[in-house]
Amino acid sequence: MPRDGTPFRPSPQFAQWRAEAPATRLTAEDGNVGWFVTGYELARQVLQDTRFSQSDRRTPLGPTPLPMGKPIDAERGHALMVGNVLALDPPEHTRIRRAVVGRFSVRWVRGQRPAIGEFVERRLDEMLAAGSTADLFEDFAVPISVFAHCRVLGVPDDKVEEFAAVFATEELRFGDMVEFAAGVLDLKADDLGEDTVSDLLRSELTGPERLGIATVLMGSGRDAIAYMIGTIMVSLLSDPGQLEILRREPERIPAAVEEFVRFHAMFISTHPRTVAEDVTLEGIDFRKGEPVWVSTVAANRDGERFPDPDTFDVMRDASGHLAFGHGVHACIGQQLARVVIADAITRLLQRLPALRLVEAEQQAPMAFAGDLPTYAPGTVRVTWD
Repeated sequence: MPRDGTPFRPSPQFAQWRAEAPATRLTAEDGNVGWFVTGYELARQVLQDTRFSQSDRRTPLGPTPLPMGKPIDAERGHALMVGNVLALDPPEHTRIRRAVVGRFSVRWVRGQRPAIGEFVERRLDEMLAAGSTADLFEDFAVPISVFAHCRVLGVPDDKVEEFAAVFATEELRFGDMVEFAAGVLDLKADDLGEDTVSDLLRSELTGPERLGIATVLMGSGRDAIAYMIGTIMVSLLSDPGQLEILRREPERIPAAVEEFVRFHAMFISTHPRTVAEDVTLEGIDFRKGEPVWVSTVAANRDGERFPDPDTFDVMRDASGHLAFGHGVHACIGQQLARVVIADAITRLLQRLPALRLVEAEQQAPMAFAGDLPTYAPGTVRVTWD
């Protein structure tokens, strides 16, 4: 896996592979040989085709240490298997996802805008009061994403700080994650509200399924929203022309979110799928049992789908991008991400008209983040008058 790319300039290797074929043979860390998909149309087909299974044991592209923290007993280990929608196929996947999807709908998420906006304003007040410099990632993006995530999930206010300590960290410890999720489920059992955890407790899912999906939801998406806010601002502050368009016409920002996430896609590879039966797509012969990795980073830079794909253009119609995935496994929190990103960027540009970039770690290649090949956020040092 090439490691010479950044969120602004992915490795040229992906474009070379894509020019030769929409998928390339690749050998995983454990020796399994499969396909790495870089072409947009093939990526879209694989992501929506149920013949590419998520439920088989997945094979990594690199070392995947799994720090545990607190020990996971057999019961909780079972919960992480039966409730993990990231590793289930329909109909199990459909049944479990249905229990939580309501709080991530466009309508419900838009109803959270006032609370999210109020929190963003508080963070900006605190940043301004602290001086004239900040790390936009740690001081702005992370607190906002944690707040939004906890609000939609239903994490009690007095547990938000603990949530951040467990989930908003570079090294996720799975034992600590499941322990926290179990604690929240217990707390909410006698205090149901209008939130995702309460919906789980009202659902017909089993106890292990509830615990598994609650743990997955708490550990998913929060880091991607924070990554996007910080990374987007690096691009905007590095491109005066694009920045001026949005300062002059802030009403364009919600639509520009699609270009934001297309250009800055985080996942160099999604969780690998396993070919369930022989299938041929776009001239590629996939054989039963082979792992398949889809690169949303590479697919979103396919010039056959997005003209001049390596140019960041907030006026572009970037609909159809694959930054949130596609098909039944598309990101459940994508509507929340759109609302939070748009609100955070809008208010930041309004409140800090003289905001300037000092330095950003992402402008040079960094180590991959997490147990998948994904771009890391890095510090985003800024200043203002």
